[in-house]
Amino acid sequence: MEVNAHTMKIVIINDMLWGGGRERRIVQLIAGLNRLGVRDITLILLDDRVDYPEVYDLDVEVIKIDRSSNRDFSVFPKLHAILKKMGPCIVNPWSYMSVFYAAPVCAALRLPCLGAFVVDAKPARPISVNWIAMRMGFLLCKKIVGNSKAGHDAYGTPLQKRVVIHNGYDEARLKAVVPASRTGSATRIAMIGRLDRQKDYRTYIDALAILKARGVDFEAFVAGQGADLEVLQAYAEAKCAGSVTFTGFIKNIDAFIAGIDIGALCTDPVFHAEGISNALMEMMAQGKPVVATDGGGTPEIIADGETGFLVPPHDPTALADKLELLCVNPGLRKVLGEASANTITTRFSLPRMASEFLQVYHDCL
Repeated sequence: MEVNAHTMKIVIINDMLWGGGRERRIVQLIAGLNRLGVRDITLILLDDRVDYPEVYDLDVEVIKIDRSSNRDFSVFPKLHAILKKMGPCIVNPWSYMSVFYAAPVCAALRLPCLGAFVVDAKPARPISVNWIAMRMGFLLCKKIVGNSKAGHDAYGTPLQKRVVIHNGYDEARLKAVVPASRTGSATRIAMIGRLDRQKDYRTYIDALAILKARGVDFEAFVAGQGADLEVLQAYAEAKCAGSVTFTGFIKNIDAFIAGIDIGALCTDPVFHAEGISNALMEMMAQGKPVVATDGGGTPEIIADGETGFLVPPHDPTALADKLELLCVNPGLRKVLGEASANTITTRFSLPRMASEFLQVYHDCL
């Protein structure tokens, strides 16, 4: 039987569907595949928590495998039984642990496996469990998708298996955006992401403190959840009390972005390097100029001085300088914002991402 979009049976596997860029990308991919006529999709999760309930509105079956810990070897026979019964055309794990479980099971069942775990530009620590999973993926997966060229270079993905598919933004989301009302003339700045050591919120807060000392009129937001919430709240209170609002996890992120003027993303290169950041992409799609840490795949989406600015890591003064330039110059914000939106439309659309994934699925068969 010919395998096409209407007959292809796809299994996507991830640890969880918590709030995060990888997880948003998976949900967006399923939506994009549905629009291409792919209806036989199964999403296997290794955790009960789902922060994106909209996945249940898509044409996808969601299966959850219980595990007692992150490294529960009982997952192997459970996954083996599920995949053997289903007989999918392609299995697509998205994380270190999901490829750790899926790659050997697929090899045993002779199912093609496509790894999509290169989502940043900071590979796993050598000889760790994640490193073993990465090497297993390199060996047993037919192809490895990364969302940036920088990610493949950092991971050392085998050249013959590399595929770069940049994230895709669904412009249909913009039709439903209703920005919240706002008062005052202060420029609104936001950084969106998980509150952990990978995101350099301290440099962001330090830059905001510099802006405050310079008398710049702004409101600042930290949008996200994570283990470092209380520590960062205390740090912000000490550095620039009253100037930073912590929003927690925001389900309607598009409406929130519509109400800001400038986006920021700081990354700590000691612990992390971005692939293609969904937060940057979502802010740029709405015509927001962005300032971000230079490194990883970020230069693949931000053209310095054209769609936003790139600044050195751990440099709050450089960040503050660019943020101030945008705060006091609405004309510049408009020019860079329009260029940002055009970048997403022409290079980072959801139809393009879904079509490229579908082509790689075919290539692996």
